[in-house]
Amino acid sequence: MTEVKLGELAATNAKRDDVKEFGQLMVKDHTAINSDLKALASQKSVTLPDTLDEKHQHMVDKLAALTGAEFDEAYITAMVKDHRADAKEFKAESAATKDVDVKSFLDNQHPLWKNI
Repeated sequence: MTEVKLGELAATNAKRDDVKEFGQLMVKDHTAINSDLKALASQKSVTLPDTLDEKHQHMVDKLAALTGAEFDEAYITAMVKDHRADAKEFKAESAATKDVDVKSFLDNQHPLWKNI
């Protein structure tokens, strides 16, 4: 959810075309991931939050106040930091879970995180 909101911001607030394009890619990729996660959660009778937690909402609010080159730098930094943290969490959960469906979701959604 965070990457979708931030990707939408990148499409409007970024100065560099490559940052705008990356934001659009985040929207596309994470919309698909979120859809898969919602389907898995439904299958497992798990209710997902429909709002961001305080940490991620703060990130969105902070970046929403920026534009141009200042936005570009902050967005790139936030995406690298957030994806590294996500990769660690995905690795740990994939190794720990006994649920084959959850493991499959984790392993299939982020093929690149295995190298982080």
